[in-house]
Amino acid sequence: MIREINLGSTESVLEEPFTKRLGRFRFSHPAGTFTITPASNILFRAIIDHADLLHGVGFDWGSGIGCQAILAARIPAVQLVYGLEISEANVEISKQNAVENELEQKVRFLCSDSYCPFNKEDAREIAALRGKTDFILSNPPSSEGDDGFAFLRMVLEGAKAFLKPGGIVLINASFQYGSERVLALAKPDSGYRYLGVVASTESVPFDLARADLLSCLRNYALEEHRGGMPYTFLANAEQDERMMDARSALRNYEEHGVSPYTKWQTHLFERI
Repeated sequence: MIREINLGSTESVLEEPFTKRLGRFRFSHPAGTFTITPASNILFRAIIDHADLLHGVGFDWGSGIGCQAILAARIPAVQLVYGLEISEANVEISKQNAVENELEQKVRFLCSDSYCPFNKEDAREIAALRGKTDFILSNPPSSEGDDGFAFLRMVLEGAKAFLKPGGIVLINASFQYGSERVLALAKPDSGYRYLGVVASTESVPFDLARADLLSCLRNYALEEHRGGMPYTFLANAEQDERMMDARSALRNYEEHGVSPYTKWQTHLFERI
């Protein structure tokens, strides 16, 4: 699996057997840059287990410190991966990580707002890939001020201009968003076919001791109150878990101090 080099380290290592035949990877993530998370880990698993789906040219949308792009670039059939990342600090450490893993010839990290690089030359390079891209990878953050799903919609909507027919998207959307939201990304006029969950954790706590996750849950409860699609949390970590929506999960936490459970998951979409 992923092991930290030492407690509080700013580096992480991926090794066999987790990476199967892709070998060893070392990633720096100093203070002020993206840190590898359990959600990152499940996208790593999807890339490794479904390496046969990745070939040609791809994007890593919101590439952070470059770990997904670099991992995919080690796959022999992959020619080039573009990491699109809004943070300049992340872009700089991504370039260093590419050199560290001897893959700088197979990755390009660009400072970019979604699919729109800030540099004009970079923007022209990306625009030339419209209709010529084979895959998209993404572990998007939760959006704020809405149902939390806006960045996932942005990834798939923007990808349509770039993907070839049959091109794929591997994207993280955790269990609590509910199947209704995920399936809506592949509604009949979407341009996509949904091919299911390709990597998932077991049930894990949605730890409401964390202020950011508590804020998310409160936003989810407000979205349900406004009549939005329901969220789906697990009451516990057993195999046949009782389900609860966001309002019930929030009420249970406020009354009993108990966090609900979710699963970190990666989904597969195909361009049609």
